Amino acid sequence: MKNVFKILGLVGLLAFASCNSDQTLQEYFVNHQDDNDFIAVDVPTSLLDKDEIELSADEKETLESIKKVNFLALKLNNDLRGKFDKETAAIGKILSSDKYETLMKFGSNGTKVELKYQGDEDKIDEVIVFANDQEKGLALIRVLGDNMKPANIAKLAKSMEKMDLSAFKQIAETIDID
Repeated sequence: MKNVFKILGLVGLLAFASCNSDQTLQEYFVNHQDDNDFIAVDVPTSLLDKDEIELSADEKETLESIKKVNFLALKLNNDLRGKFDKETAAIGKILSSDKYETLMKFGSNGTKVELKYQGDEDKIDEVIVFANDQEKGLALIRVLGDNMKPANIAKLAKSMEKMDLSAFKQIAETIDID
């Protein structure tokens, strides 16, 4: 009989522990995929024609380590001001979690950008870019990969002009990002 109570106690403890009310970034993306106020796009890196791009070995390794890019944006208008404030706070709360490390923060003229990552300093599994502008809206970008190297990501970012980024440019034009 004591074993039954121990097992029930353990199951209850596990159930209580799994009922964490903090929303994850993945849940946030999923919950907003069908929200008509948001623009949601999942971009597999297969859209980039890697064979046609002249990249160094490090850049190719980094590009291969990126699996998918999730994009979520809320274009601001007068009707969505309250929602913008609410969603900015919700994303800020998620990103304040200890599991995300701040890589960089910057901003000017009402625009704030935050870059965060998850994983080890030498092997990043997720990069998050959160930008919000009091006049234009917000954008949340999640780059998922396996063991992405920060130094190589920086090199890859510098060589972006070599790539055909028309798919990403179309997304930017859709939400009028200047």
